[in-house]
Amino acid sequence: MPPKVIRKAEGRARKDARAEDIALAFMGVGPLPVDMIADDAIWERGQDAPTAGRLAIAKVFEALTAPDTITVDQVVTHGKAASVSGRLTRGAQERIFCHVIRHTSEAATQIAQIVSFEHTGGRQDG
Repeated sequence: MPPKVIRKAEGRARKDARAEDIALAFMGVGPLPVDMIADDAIWERGQDAPTAGRLAIAKVFEALTAPDTITVDQVVTHGKAASVSGRLTRGAQERIFCHVIRHTSEAATQIAQIVSFEHTGGRQDG
């Protein structure tokens, strides 16, 4: 069963929607054409060693498991950079996430680097 996804950029600027699509793909939701990843791209994920190269990143994609729910709270794009953040759930655990995307050019057609974080921080009241 696909996860429930609440999108922030739906119906908004094309660049924002593209950044959101990329972030969702890096969480196992939706496709990401392999040619959108530069040959020498790097994907940094928390404590794991960075994954380097288009083919290595594509291989990691094959093993991704999508969360149960995803709520995108913020999408910011500027020049070659974009960030997408929000909340997700895996089972009963709520987590916060952020993907920082750097493209090879301002046209944002190829990904040079992505840095992904998930954290159990959640919301803190007071």
